[in-house]
Amino acid sequence: MDAKINDVGHTNEFIASAYFRAGFDAVIASPFVGWHEGLEPVFRLARSLRRGVVLLVYMSHRAAREGFGLTVLEDGRKRAMFEVFAERARDWRADGVIVGATYPEIMRRVRRIVGNRIPVLAPGIGAQDGSIREAMDSGADYLIVGRSIFESKQPATAAKRIAMKTKN
Repeated sequence: MDAKINDVGHTNEFIASAYFRAGFDAVIASPFVGWHEGLEPVFRLARSLRRGVVLLVYMSHRAAREGFGLTVLEDGRKRAMFEVFAERARDWRADGVIVGATYPEIMRRVRRIVGNRIPVLAPGIGAQDGSIREAMDSGADYLIVGRSIFESKQPATAAKRIAMKTKN
């Protein structure tokens, strides 16, 4: 469920529970809220139900740098916010991370942090000009293509055209 859970723990748990009851396999959550009294209840619930939690590490739109690209001071050293989020995904054992296909260099940096055990999901293909080839070469495991298909007058044809590009 692409709803980007982003509140206090008890509210996050309630939201996740509703999505899981509705049949969703996983939820997307924002690591900005932290672990204790933030996302820990969501991870606990998801694990108890054998569902997933995917962390938002870097969004695909142009203004993503205004939040995810900030430089933060953590333990006396300057770091990119998205690097902190990638480490949290690794440390919290997230089931996936979201990194915009529109930022292949950031995706490569995130991939180095999370390794090969956490899948990278890459939105921004098509309508936001993310490149399929660059995303795949930069570490994407899954490509998220939305608007290029559902806004097309011929969605099946658009989906086939995009699928063919992944095979090249």
